[in-house]
Amino acid sequence: MRKSIQSMLGVTLLEIMLVLAIAAMIIVMSVRYYQSANQNSQANTFIQQVGAISAAVENLVQGSGDYAGVSQGQLESLLPPNTLTSVPWGGTMSFSAESKGYTLTPDPAPSGTAAKGLCSLIKTKLTTDNHYTVDGDCTSFSYTANV
Repeated sequence: MRKSIQSMLGVTLLEIMLVLAIAAMIIVMSVRYYQSANQNSQANTFIQQVGAISAAVENLVQGSGDYAGVSQGQLESLLPPNTLTSVPWGGTMSFSAESKGYTLTPDPAPSGTAAKGLCSLIKTKLTTDNHYTVDGDCTSFSYTANV
């Protein structure tokens, strides 16, 4: 007996290509979502670190109200370990106090597309508080107290 071509079962090349295209789109969207979620997590962690630094500095200046007397060593003694040594794009952060605030300076500054994207996310989140200013390329984060 002969079987007709129409009665044969199987998949065509077109169907296989369609399934592969859909799978590729799902994988690409998943990777983009993961990268976005990871970047958002890093930004939130950095914002929490800056909040911890602010709380520690406010604790140190509570009596005098003068930020200039705060040193990086005093600050590090109040902070959890590695708070000033973990910048999301690598490197460390230095602290310098002025009379009405302080500045945090990451070293090195962010470079590369991913770090710059993270910088803009941090800048957006951090500057919702009027006390903070961020240089355009995240080379410093400044805090100014209420005058």
